[in-house]
Amino acid sequence: MPRPSSPPSSRVAEPIVAEPDAPVWRVPEAVIQDAWGRLLFDTSNLKTTTGEPVVILSPGHLNRGSGPDFSQATVRIGSAPEDLLWAGDIEIHRTSAEWNRHRHGEDPAYARVVLHVVLSPDHTTGTLTRSDGTGIPELVLLPHLDRSLRALVHDFHAQPVGLVPYCSERWGAVPESQRRAFVRETGVERLRMRAQRLAREYGRSPSPERLLIQALFRALGYAPNADAMERLARRLPLQLVRSLDAYDDIYALLIGLAGLADTRFFSEDFGDRFASLASAHALPRSMAPEAWRHGGRPANAPRRRLAQAAALLSAGGLLRDEPLAQLGDALAAEQPVQALRERIRAQAVENVPGIGASRADVILANAVLPVLYLDAELREDHAAEAHVLAALDALPPESDRITRAFEEAGLEPTSALISQGMHQLAEAYCEEGRCARCAIGVQLYPALAGV
Repeated sequence: MPRPSSPPSSRVAEPIVAEPDAPVWRVPEAVIQDAWGRLLFDTSNLKTTTGEPVVILSPGHLNRGSGPDFSQATVRIGSAPEDLLWAGDIEIHRTSAEWNRHRHGEDPAYARVVLHVVLSPDHTTGTLTRSDGTGIPELVLLPHLDRSLRALVHDFHAQPVGLVPYCSERWGAVPESQRRAFVRETGVERLRMRAQRLAREYGRSPSPERLLIQALFRALGYAPNADAMERLARRLPLQLVRSLDAYDDIYALLIGLAGLADTRFFSEDFGDRFASLASAHALPRSMAPEAWRHGGRPANAPRRRLAQAAALLSAGGLLRDEPLAQLGDALAAEQPVQALRERIRAQAVENVPGIGASRADVILANAVLPVLYLDAELREDHAAEAHVLAALDALPPESDRITRAFEEAGLEPTSALISQGMHQLAEAYCEEGRCARCAIGVQLYPALAGV
C-alpha cells in the first residue's frame, strides 16, 4: 500500500507528560519495542503529532535483523476515506532525533516506514523525512502508557527467559496425546486464519487466481523481498502476460514493473524489451528500485526469484493456464503431496534455476494450501477442505528455532500441520499471555480455567 506522505510539521498536537518517572534516555529501546509489539498502552485515542487519528490494526512483526523494527504493520491514519489504511514498516526510537542520528532518512531500506513511534518528542519531532523526501507521521507513546516507565522496564525484564513454550518444564504433567491434539488444533486454526486474511483480500479483488499468484510471488521473495514480490504481483497485467509467447518478454516485463530495468543487475537487452512493451501497452507504474533488497544469499537475489516467477508464468508453467484447476487435480491425486510438488517445481524454461524441494514444501504450506482452503470454503466443498488438511499433515515439518524449542520440550514436529500449530501456539497463545485459552495451560494451571 502507499504510505502517508503528509508534509512534516514541527508542532506536537497535544502536550505530553512533562516529567516522566524515569529518564527517557535510560529506557532501553527494546522496552519500547516490546510496548509497541504487545500494545501495552491505551490505543483508544491515538493521534499523530499533527493531530491525525491513528488506529492500530496490526503492530507488525518484530524484525531481529537489519532494517526497520517492525514489518508488515497495518495502521489507519487520518479520517479521509482515501487515506485510511497504510501497510508497511514501523520504526521505534526514544526520541525523534534518533532517526537522524542513525541516518535513516538517507537509507532506502527505511523508505517503507509508515509510522515513526517515539517515547518522547524533542526539537526534531514532526520534521523527519524518508530517503525520498516525504514526511513521516509520528506517534508519541508517553501520554498513552497505562503504567509508569519504571513499571514498563520492570515488566520487560520480568518476562520469561528463553523461547516458547514458557511452561515447557512442566509439560510432562500433560499426556503427549493431549499436547499433540491441541497443537494439531492450533495448526488448523492457523490455516483458517490465513484463509480469513485471504478472504479480506478476496473481498477487494474477487479472484482466487490473483490471490494464488500474490501468495506464490510473496513466498518466492523469502523474508527480505516478500513484500516487494507481493506488490509486484498486484501490478501484474495477467491478460498481457498470457499473450506473450517468449519467456524473455515475460521476464523483461517483471523486471521493468519491479523498477529494476535500469539497474546493473540486468542486461540492457531486458531494458530494451521492457521499453518496447511499455510503448505498445498501457502498463502500471513501476515500483521504486529501493523496494528491493539485494544482500544476503545469492540464491535469494531478486534476479533469481523474478526468473522463477517468469518461468511459472511462461508456457508450461503453473500460472500460465488455470492454475487452481491444476492444483485441485493434484490435491485429489492418489499421492497429492508429490503431485503438488511437481506442479510447483515444474521447470518450463532452460537455464532458470528451479525451486528446491524444501522450498517447494514451504511454498505449499504457506502459500498454496491456504489459497486452496479458501477456494474450497468459497465453493462450500468440504471434501476439498479435508484434502487440504490431509496434504498439510502429509508435508514434512518446518525446522526453525520455534519447532526446535517445542522438540526440546518433548513434542516432536511430525508434519507441517504440527509445525504450523507450534508457530500458532507460540505467537497467538504463549507470546500473547493467553494461557487461559490454551488447553495445555489450563491443564497445568487449573486456576486459569475460570479466568
